[in-house]
Amino acid sequence: MNTIKAEIDKSDYGTDEFLNLKIDGFWLDEKLEELYPNNMYKGLYPTLLFAMEIAQEEKVVWNRILPKVGEIAISPILMCPDDNDFSCTLILAEIENCKNTIKWNKLGIDKTTEYDAEKVGSKVEWFEKISGFEFSKADYEKMLSEFKKHYLIEKTNWDKRNPEFKQKIPFEK
Repeated sequence: MNTIKAEIDKSDYGTDEFLNLKIDGFWLDEKLEELYPNNMYKGLYPTLLFAMEIAQEEKVVWNRILPKVGEIAISPILMCPDDNDFSCTLILAEIENCKNTIKWNKLGIDKTTEYDAEKVGSKVEWFEKISGFEFSKADYEKMLSEFKKHYLIEKTNWDKRNPEFKQKIPFEK
């Protein structure tokens, strides 16, 4: 069984701190860069942060990150912090909900050429050097809960600074 956590990380390219994905004690973006050097995976941000520029893309992420029991979804998990959307480097996971465990069967880079948030993940170049992960559902839900908590804090701060641009919260029904 693998471990997954949401932990505060410091940006490699500035002074910002942000919530990042840590799997088995390593930052996911750094592990991808180690396995696939010179692809600029180090520094990618989790898609679960309050940073995405396009509400429909944000909704896709939150709808796919935890599929229903017995279902599989291809979900964006890391994105380029320069654009904060699906237009740049986008790492995907094929996520399977096995009731008591959540499996990331494989990871890859999105190669979808059509721009439509719902079509993200329709073309994927799957990574061969990284095998899947299996997490306890409790750990996975705790990780998601941490991202939701930080999302709400960041959104509240942003709303205070920009009251004219209030947005819906994508993980609330």
